[in-house]
This record gives sequence, structure tokens and C-alpha cells, in this order.
Amino acid sequence: MTLAAPVERPLRPSEDVVSRAIAGEQILVPVRSGAARMDFIFTVNEVGAFIFRLLDGSRTVSEIAALVSREFEVTEQQAHSDASEFLEALRDARLVRPAAEEAR
Repeated sequence: MTLAAPVERPLRPSEDVVSRAIAGEQILVPVRSGAARMDFIFTVNEVGAFIFRLLDGSRTVSEIAALVSREFEVTEQQAHSDASEFLEALRDARLVRPAAEEAR
């Protein structure tokens, strides 16, 4: 099993993902070639939605973790671990991309 490289660079949402609040839940849907990829729909909790909103391409995982720690009253270490895991899952599903990467 190959482990994904840790997320280190600032990320931004991919151009082909839409985020919508539906029935009190935040849904992330990749839209490629005009159709939703139903195998990669993400329903995120309040913390995940908070993190996704912070993805402006300028914040590092550590900066995001500090904001999560303050907002949700968890340790920064726990926030960093959880944010890293969440961002790696989003990256693996191609819902986010490195901020410096040119749009494809």
C-alpha cells in the first residue's frame, strides 16, 4: 500500500467542483465534462465545510489547523491531524489542487 504524500502546500478548490448546502449538509460534487461524478460526492460535516471555505490558495495546513482549533475548541495538534487527513482525501478525489498549479 502506498501512502499519499502529506499535504503541505496551500490548496484551492478545483475548478470542476461545486459546493452546495442542501438540507443542512454541505455537499462537494466534482463536475467534469458537464456531468457529476457520483462516485466522488462528499458530504462534509461542519468542520469539513469550515476547512473547505478556508481554501483560498494562501493558507497552509498549519494555518488552517490554527483556525479550526480556535473555532471548534480542539487542540491544534488534533486539528492539524484531522485537517491533513481531510485535505488528503479531497486531493485524492481531485476536489482540490495546489494553489500554484496552473488550471488545466
